[in-house]
Amino acid sequence: MAIDLAWLAERLQIWAEAHYGEHAHVTAVETMPGHAGLSFGFSVLHGAEHDECDELVMRVPPKGVRRKGNTDVIRQVPLLQALHADGVRVPPVRWWSEDEQWFDVPYFMVDRLPGRTFAFRDPAVQPDPAMVRSVFEQAVDALVTIHKFDWRVRLADWEEPRPLADEVAYWEPILQKAAEPEWIAMGEEVRDLLVAQLPVDAPVGLFHGDFQTSNLLFDDGVLVAVLDWEISGIGGHRLDIGWLLMMNDPESWYDAGSFDGGPDLTALEARYEDGMGTKVGDIGWYRALSGYRFGVISGLNVMLHRTGKRHDPEWERIALSVPFLFGRARDLLKGAT
Repeated sequence: MAIDLAWLAERLQIWAEAHYGEHAHVTAVETMPGHAGLSFGFSVLHGAEHDECDELVMRVPPKGVRRKGNTDVIRQVPLLQALHADGVRVPPVRWWSEDEQWFDVPYFMVDRLPGRTFAFRDPAVQPDPAMVRSVFEQAVDALVTIHKFDWRVRLADWEEPRPLADEVAYWEPILQKAAEPEWIAMGEEVRDLLVAQLPVDAPVGLFHGDFQTSNLLFDDGVLVAVLDWEISGIGGHRLDIGWLLMMNDPESWYDAGSFDGGPDLTALEARYEDGMGTKVGDIGWYRALSGYRFGVISGLNVMLHRTGKRHDPEWERIALSVPFLFGRARDLLKGAT
């Protein structure tokens, strides 16, 4: 359910007076871009002469939904705090509370950092090869830092690790909700291949879950922060490098031509291996898992859009790629046997 910005501005003003003082003033309330959740940017003017300004982004869950997993926004707070303390580039958490008196739901707020996310496939932008290479190299280096994060010490009680078999199984009931029967059949074939080829002794660590450049903030070409940790967890963290490669693999998408000028996937894989200090012999499996996951996610969201449960026309564009996502995943797995 969408949140009315006029209502939210009123609630934020009340919240700001309670947290910054009665002379605080909230301005520039806006909905932040993206599909991952409900995010709102705003500014708080405070100080004796309103000479201080905090620019913040607030994340809240949808009203009326069960708060579990990606809808449990407070779950992200200890994660972001631990990562920030360890030097991982994430926005600092400024405020959070499970008290629903302010916005009818729990919330947390982070600093709004300068910069913008990177999308080399934007038809209005001619990609600069040096910039593309730099952006993706920085992305891989950040991913190595995340995967080397000592979650056993810094997040010991945060979440139980999810085995890879459970990761594959988690998406099965969601697959059954896909908008088109053909997608379900294709997804089931990929699922069976994933189960049959589960990696042995897979390393376990923190994973972001949606690691792509649209979730990375760059300012003047320099990585500022990794954003949107809603579907992060502890488990087979090589999913993230598989996801980054899948998102930039022309064969996974219907509009393969739009990837002209994109990154060298082989070079990214090699850079990740160098950073982690180990070879990733099962990278094809993780790329296939990533394609399966996003195919399932897309099938669900297309259904929600078409049935009017969650209007978002962007999913109709993504729908064209669902057969490619499943098909590429299938081919990667069949090539690995």
